[in-house]
Amino acid sequence: MPVNQRPTLGPMVSATCLQQMRVYTEDLVGRGPVLGAGRMRGQGVISDLGLDGSRLDDEKLLRLFVDTFGIEGTRLCLVTEVTSDDSGAYVVRLVEGACSHQMETTEPMCAYTLGVFVGALQAVTGVVMQGTETACEGAGDPTCTFEIRPHRALI
Repeated sequence: MPVNQRPTLGPMVSATCLQQMRVYTEDLVGRGPVLGAGRMRGQGVISDLGLDGSRLDDEKLLRLFVDTFGIEGTRLCLVTEVTSDDSGAYVVRLVEGACSHQMETTEPMCAYTLGVFVGALQAVTGVVMQGTETACEGAGDPTCTFEIRPHRALI
């Protein structure tokens, strides 16, 4: 049982706190650890829900991601779309991501959030996944868009 249960503040912290931790960590050691932390979080969420290897369809994944990471969940982001294809690849679109909160950039920057969805999809499918952020709200795009697919070297 955790010692500090934060009875007044609860389990959430501001997007600003997450943003600063992400930015400074990336400045010090690069994107890898931030992406890895997100991946571990995504896998952990799926495991905690007992959904490892559940192979949910796109509609159920969307509902899961909306409930888990949206306004009623961790408030990481608002997932707007999840699609998959026959190759096992997924596209996840979201808005209001914590990683790009009040940020302006010329390149995609949501390593932690990308990692969360890579890890979650890896846990649901049982397949090692890799991902790329192809659009970012911080760069002026209407959504953050992640393309997540089976890791080619490990297929």
